[in-house]
Amino acid sequence: MENWIELMELTCLALSLLIASTAAAESPDKAGNVALTGIAADLGSTALGLSLGAAEANPLGLAIVPLKFLVKQHIEQVPDQHERRNALARFTGAQFGAAAANVCTLLLANPVLSTLCFVGGVAFGYDKVRSIQTSEEVCVSRHMPMFEAALATGRIYKVELKTCTGRFEPANFIAASHPVADGTLVAQAPSAISE
Repeated sequence: MENWIELMELTCLALSLLIASTAAAESPDKAGNVALTGIAADLGSTALGLSLGAAEANPLGLAIVPLKFLVKQHIEQVPDQHERRNALARFTGAQFGAAAANVCTLLLANPVLSTLCFVGGVAFGYDKVRSIQTSEEVCVSRHMPMFEAALATGRIYKVELKTCTGRFEPANFIAASHPVADGTLVAQAPSAISE
């Protein structure tokens, strides 16, 4: 009976690993791919540990597998890109941290070093996701030369963040009547503001 349970655990972990790696290969979302890679690393290192006779330390056991995907899916529903990236970075850090701790536990069998590996894995996963630009950041970067040209020439340049389209405004446009909060970035020279 005990061998049957171990076989089922390994099978479930292997299937989860396959799902995570396949989903990452098909997704255009870079940050989401890093999170799936972290999940795959944790599940893969857990499966390796179980196959070598280690015991699962997580009290949730196999119930943690669908929870990982549910939490990731929940994070992806956060409307604000920056909040979503921060939450995904924390989640991904935990996945890489768990994977690093698993590997260090198997190789070193030292709880202190495994804890340090966990911290290092968390930092790695967190930084990996945080280094990926949001679509708003990519849009601003794309339009930065035009913003600089607007500031240098005293003109007004607007960018609609949802569509990442930009345009110079006519000379009689007053930026103060168009707040930035509507998802539009406005660049104008200081002389244009005082007029």
